[in-house]
Amino acid sequence: MKDKKLSTLSKSALVVGLLLSGISFTAQAQSGPSGIGACAETLDPMTGMTGWMGHPCTQPRPGPSAQSHPVIGGVEDTSVTQVVTPEGHFSSIDPFANPPGSNFLNTIFTNLYDFNGDEMPNTLPSTPSNPYNLHEGPVLTQAINPASPEDDLDVIIRRIEQGNSNPSDLIKGIAILEGDRHDRAYAGFPMLHFNGPNKTKKVEVICQKPSGKLRHNGKPKASCHPSDTVVGGNVDVNMIYFNQHIKSDTAFVDPSLVQDVPWTVTYHVNILNRGLEDFSPMVMNFDRIGEGRGPFHASMDQSYFPMLEEGTKYTVKIKQNKGKYFNLVYTWGWRIHPPRVQVMENALKTTPNGVTLPEWEKIAFCEGGQADANCDPVNNAGDRSFAIAQIGDLAPAKRMWNTFNAMNDGSIGSEEAAVALRAAFLDWTDRTRLPAGVDADPDSNITLFYVNNTIYGSRQGLQGAGSKLGPASYKGILNSGANDWNVRPFNYKVTLLNGDHFVHGYMNVDFGGSRGWENQFQLTDPTTMLDPNGPHTGPTEIQGREFSISDDQIVLTGEENIFPINRGGTEEFLKPDPRNQEDPDNGDPQLGSGCFFTFGRNHAWPNAGGPWGGIIVPPVAADGTPAKHTVEIEYNFEPSTRLRIYQFDPLHHDVAVYSLH
Repeated sequence: MKDKKLSTLSKSALVVGLLLSGISFTAQAQSGPSGIGACAETLDPMTGMTGWMGHPCTQPRPGPSAQSHPVIGGVEDTSVTQVVTPEGHFSSIDPFANPPGSNFLNTIFTNLYDFNGDEMPNTLPSTPSNPYNLHEGPVLTQAINPASPEDDLDVIIRRIEQGNSNPSDLIKGIAILEGDRHDRAYAGFPMLHFNGPNKTKKVEVICQKPSGKLRHNGKPKASCHPSDTVVGGNVDVNMIYFNQHIKSDTAFVDPSLVQDVPWTVTYHVNILNRGLEDFSPMVMNFDRIGEGRGPFHASMDQSYFPMLEEGTKYTVKIKQNKGKYFNLVYTWGWRIHPPRVQVMENALKTTPNGVTLPEWEKIAFCEGGQADANCDPVNNAGDRSFAIAQIGDLAPAKRMWNTFNAMNDGSIGSEEAAVALRAAFLDWTDRTRLPAGVDADPDSNITLFYVNNTIYGSRQGLQGAGSKLGPASYKGILNSGANDWNVRPFNYKVTLLNGDHFVHGYMNVDFGGSRGWENQFQLTDPTTMLDPNGPHTGPTEIQGREFSISDDQIVLTGEENIFPINRGGTEEFLKPDPRNQEDPDNGDPQLGSGCFFTFGRNHAWPNAGGPWGGIIVPPVAADGTPAKHTVEIEYNFEPSTRLRIYQFDPLHHDVAVYSLH
């Protein structure tokens, strides 16, 4: 498989990818940040242009991956995609045996600069003097009902198992799965992921009058007066955290009105039962080449704020770069990862056939396969019925929904239903193993199953005893075989199965292994950022147990873990402070709350799919057999120590991610 010569497919994909990025091949860098870090005017062999390169400017681009299909008996097998990545330009050093590795970049406390040499505002996430550098204002807190969908479904199923349920239980069960349980903090968040067409929000602008005063006291307004100047914008995003789930009411953000000004996202994060987590949105930025959009630039953790009280809504406003650089925001739960994850894509991004990502969501969930502007699965009963039917019946949430409805119409008895509901419920609570009816490919490192517009992964080898502290690489336990990848080359094989009635895609992205990563200082004392005039000045207990703050460390009374939150008990046990204080590397607070687990900033690059050619998994067959596609990747660089493999569905990103540490 190892052939470093670019195939015709890869060469053409490179050109197409750059054209899709809107790159202008005539522009040349005219000025830039001379004297800052390693920034220097450099010829970029990938584009043939001269621009500013070297951290904190654009890091060198590795070039395209060679992507092809094997030929068997003279026939190309399009059900298999083979990928060879470019050779890494850092020396080959095992970053786990010799942390932090050769791809670690020393932190430079300035904003980033693009290929043109222009400064990118709000791209320095943290400094020693201001650890929450991108927070705007204090974090506000509000008490909420901590009950989660998992809590309530468990109660309903338990009643059915005990034979004391009533018709209202069935109605409530269906309402939870469809997002209609309005007496809960999770109202509007369906467990059936059919509502993608309703998850687009536009950044509302903040206008400045000719007098210099902000219109409406700086609050967002959908439009400015003709004489006004757009000086910013904001979008409000609501989220829920519980057990293995991070869900958001926003999958697509439209930054069209703030292309040339910084803006903000105001997050309202509801921490439900078993939702203890650090708030860590990671924004990915595009580069700029001339007036056009370039390839990936750098990504960064914008915050690392501990949300340590269940039954609490945290409101956090985060400063953003200019809209023209915006790619996506990847909000991840590093304490349980996978599968806690949610992504907000740039709504202006298009697929190769020119359809925007929100339109693609409508094509999947709207009748007739059209990007119908009037399609509304949330509020229109007919549209909802069609959208839910698009979700495959092997999905655990769909199995619960089918069973509740069968009980409701009398086609199944309560005893049989109880067994079916409990089995589906247990499958639904753990996305780190395949649900019933789906078998793993024993010849692959991992099998990923697309269903319910998300991804389930197989358990194919849990390794290590585990310390119960820190990231997976330091805990010593990991799902699947990716923890075998320490040095180049590494051959990775993933089998993709699709159980939904619409196509899914596959893309694989490197987070700093090939182009480098740095690790800003991160402080995790939440009391320094909570609003002192709010309902309280910060948490004093977790799960009824007191803790104190000493020397910027959160100290929990007693030594035992609070609770194992991952059902398999393999990925993470939650503690307020995950650092192993006795570890000379990981225990140093200056290295971040994640013990080399926070990036701060990393220079991302696509490994497979995307600009090198789309990787598509067809819909489930009419008889319910999942469609299949296999991807084989040869990695020719060393991973970063936080994340080895980032893989997702680029057509329906949202919660369809399954990364491996």
